[in-house]
Order: sequence, then C-alpha cells, then structure tokens
Amino acid sequence: MRVGVLTTSYPRFDTDIAGDFVRGHARALASFGHSLHVLAPEDTAYGPPLCDPFIDVEHVAYLRPRRLQRTFYGAGVPDNLRRDPRAWAGLLTFPPALLVAASRHAHSWDAVVSHWALPSALVARSVGRTIPHVAIFHSADVHLLEHLPLGRMLAELVDEGSTRLVFVSEDLAARFRRVLGRVPRAPTTVLPMGFEPSDSPLSRTEARRRLALCGFVVFAMGRLVPIKGLDLLIRALRGLDDVTLVVAGEGPERGRLEAEAASSGVRVRWTGIVRGEAKAACLRAADVFTHPSIRAEDGRTEGAPVAVLEAMHEGLPIVASDTGGLASLVRDGGVLFPEGDELALRSALLRLRADPTEVERIGRLGRDRAAAHTWLAVGPTFEAMLHPAR
Repeated sequence: MRVGVLTTSYPRFDTDIAGDFVRGHARALASFGHSLHVLAPEDTAYGPPLCDPFIDVEHVAYLRPRRLQRTFYGAGVPDNLRRDPRAWAGLLTFPPALLVAASRHAHSWDAVVSHWALPSALVARSVGRTIPHVAIFHSADVHLLEHLPLGRMLAELVDEGSTRLVFVSEDLAARFRRVLGRVPRAPTTVLPMGFEPSDSPLSRTEARRRLALCGFVVFAMGRLVPIKGLDLLIRALRGLDDVTLVVAGEGPERGRLEAEAASSGVRVRWTGIVRGEAKAACLRAADVFTHPSIRAEDGRTEGAPVAVLEAMHEGLPIVASDTGGLASLVRDGGVLFPEGDELALRSALLRLRADPTEVERIGRLGRDRAAAHTWLAVGPTFEAMLHPAR
C-alpha cells in the first residue's frame, strides 16, 4: 500500500526529536512493506536529510519569506504561540497549504493517517473520502476542540471522515466524547504511541562512570516548557545534598530553570537533547524517572509521553503527577502524586531512595508493562487499522 501521512510535526533531520514518535509510527508501517508519503510543515532549520527506507518526506511551505514560519517545531505549537505573536499566522496559512499539497497526491494513496486532528484529520477527510483514514489524537488537538466555538462541529467532521479514531490515552478519548456529545461513529482505539527500545550493551556501572554520577540519581527527559513541571521538581529536591537531578532536553525554559536550580542549591546535570547511546547512558545511570507534569495555564494536559515508556522499559520506577494520560500509562510501574503537590513529589522520591527493594519491584512491573508498547508489539495493531474491511 501507499500511505499518506499528514502531520504538524516530523523530524527535520536524524537527531531532531520533534515528532519523533510520528517517525516511529511511519517506520513501523514501512516494516510491513508499505511505502509512505509524509506531509509536514516546512521550517527554518534543517540538517542532513532523513534516509528511512520506503518513507518520503515532503515539507509544506506555509509562509514566505521562510523566516516567518514560526508556528511549528521548537518548543511546540502551544508554547510557540504563547511566546511569539508572529507564530499565530501559521494557524491560518498551514491548513490550506496542507490541503493543496495533499490534494496533489491523494489519488496515489491507498490509505491516509493523520496526526493531530486540527488540521491534519480535517484535511485528510477532504482529500481521502474513498480510502481508509486513521485519525490519531494527541493532547493539543483535543484541547483545541474543547475550547473552539465550533469544537463540536469540527469533532463531528473528523468522526464522520475517519474509519478509525485513535487516542493516545483514555483521558483524551473521554474528553473527545464529551466534546462530540455522543459515542463516536468511527471505531475507537486507545493506544499510546510506541517506542524503539535501546539495543545498547551499556551497563549501569559503565553509564555512571561515563557520566561521573554517584548516589541517588533522578532523571527527567522532555522539552523544557512549563507543562513539564520541572520547576516543581527542582523545588521538591531542595536540601537533598545526596541527590543528583539529570535533565535531558532543550527548550525556552532552560535559562529560568537553571537559575532556579542554582539559587535553590539543587545539583542538576543539564545534558541537552540526548539520543541513542547518550539516552541509554542517562536511563541506565538513574534510579528513578520523574515526569511531574502540570496542567498548563490554558488547561492543556499531557497525553501519553513516550519518554515514560522508554524509562519503564529500562526498569526505572516512574514518579509522575496524576494528570492527563499519565495515570493510565504508569499504573503499577510507578508512583503517582497529586498534580502540583511539591511535598507529595518529594515524599515519593524520599520513599524510593530509602527502599531499593521497592525500586526494583516497581521497576520490574513497569518493564513488563512497557514491553507491550514497543513498536514491534504495537506495529501490527496500527497496520491492521489500514484495512478496515478485514
């Protein structure tokens, strides 16, 4: 089959993490012999082109001059809009640009997959009425449907134009049903995006030696933006001299977070973006993985962060806030605390630091749970969605 993929985020080069799970999804489908044509926004920054077999990526220009394209990538659409008024223009120009590009190619597609319903699923509905359409929802698109004046109408259009709706968490599926005001017509699946396990032979001892780490190590990974709640984590670690926090990622909040850590006396290792062996080293050197996500000022919450699954697969217990899709993702593979509760977060970390046996027990449960979410495990489910008549 030739499958069209419409998305608002896709890696621009091999070390780019923007939309990395969309690339993983495309690779999983390509492993079944399908060829994929990805349409994603153009950007101002590029590196060496991606070279994934059977996957062609076309970047869609949506503003000129090119430097005005500020809506996507970087900190992500919600934070780009919050920080840069010029980013709003792309919300108006990208949907028609994507529609034009998709219209040129839809005749050659046997199926279409859309990531982020607004605008990708609406465009897919317009160009692919006679072929299977799998619409995949993440957190930002459901949040938009909840707050737009025509949210219910848009939700109905997506529902009516899809052969399958996929939500990365049950929380998002329930919120979509509330917007729609009924059970969706299209069959619905709740399934987080998959991940590719590391094949690095690196041991914990070697990882700690390379990173010069000792004692109790807390690891966090993701974009450095407000919704990740890292300032809460830094405050929770104040006064714990034997704890090192390792933070992997980049984003507009880094300077502020570094200043807060320095003023609080919290020992933090800032690694920047990590991939491959560097990511494996951070995961294997750590004792606990934290994801203290908060509800953003506009009410937006996390979907199902792939970083949590990657950490669980490495046997790390998760300490996460009970918000968005995190509860259903973590379950018995970690400890949940009330969103925004600094003392509860600190208490959870102290309990695990004092009980290595519990760290091992929870880590083992999480590893077993994460094994069911690798791309090798979930790929066949996603592939089967392209054949709704089966």
